[in-house]
Amino acid sequence: MGFQIDLSKFLTPAKVKDYIKRSPVNPRTFTKELYSKDVDTHPSPVYSMAEIQEVTGNVPLVVRGGEPVNVAGDKLAFSLIEPQPIDITDTLSAVDIMNMMALGDVAVEKLIQEKVNKFRRIILNTVEALAIDSLDGKINYKMKVQGGYDTFEVNFGETKRKDASAKPEKLSEFYKLLTAMKLELQKDGYGNNVVTYAGVDVYGLLLDLSNNYTGKAIRVEMANGGIMVGDVLVKPVNSVYTDPQTKAVVKAVPDDQMVMVDRDAPFRLRYLAIDDLRALKQARTASAMAIPLFVSYNDKGKNIELEAQSKPLIIPVPQAICWSKVIV
Repeated sequence: MGFQIDLSKFLTPAKVKDYIKRSPVNPRTFTKELYSKDVDTHPSPVYSMAEIQEVTGNVPLVVRGGEPVNVAGDKLAFSLIEPQPIDITDTLSAVDIMNMMALGDVAVEKLIQEKVNKFRRIILNTVEALAIDSLDGKINYKMKVQGGYDTFEVNFGETKRKDASAKPEKLSEFYKLLTAMKLELQKDGYGNNVVTYAGVDVYGLLLDLSNNYTGKAIRVEMANGGIMVGDVLVKPVNSVYTDPQTKAVVKAVPDDQMVMVDRDAPFRLRYLAIDDLRALKQARTASAMAIPLFVSYNDKGKNIELEAQSKPLIIPVPQAICWSKVIV
């Protein structure tokens, strides 16, 4: 048997976890602001809708000795979400590996860590695309299949909507629109800690209205990367992702719209179990296969192929999201 390069000690789950911990690559806008508070693994390749649907608003009191109020949601049908994986590869030259091995394990590990950082950046960019896609309460994202593309679809429910009936000509009218959007969220028990992400034209309109405002009844000031209007922070957003199939640029928020989100709502990001026997062999148990990033390698003789897999599931809260189309 010929000489084989063994990189397994650099790619254990503990090692990859340490690379991620030290990585300079961080989650992007919507992943960070909405989903980073509740990130966890899930010991299964599927996720139950019953774990997502819940009652969040106020409930009636119950007479002493009576039956409790069920807050598990109103759908009895048992349905499962089957997230599709992110699966990417990169190549290392066997010559480069041999040169690094001559310098010692530290040099090899540095090379591997750089590749893991590259994988992590791509995966986090994809998670951000899913987070953007989820703002309408649905995920409709391209997945690669044999011979082309298909669409991964999950419907989490309808978001709220409160469109403007006329162009806001004064700051007070813009403020009333924000208040109406917040009221829509409050109907389902949300609206306590909101932020509004505004498209380019809407934010430009708000800038003009704010600059022209001379009154004192409404609080208006620049703060936290946006404009405080009363108790609502309105932030400009230019986050986009590229459609993997058409290469078209998809904006998180269209130029003439804005979206209000309650940041205290239970937005969740789950990493599900990887569908790979190599992961099971390393992890030893099925539950341990649920990791944010699994990296393996294949010695092909003239080069080494590194493969990275991740199975993220973005779980939005549609009742905590309210859209508005603004006449600008």
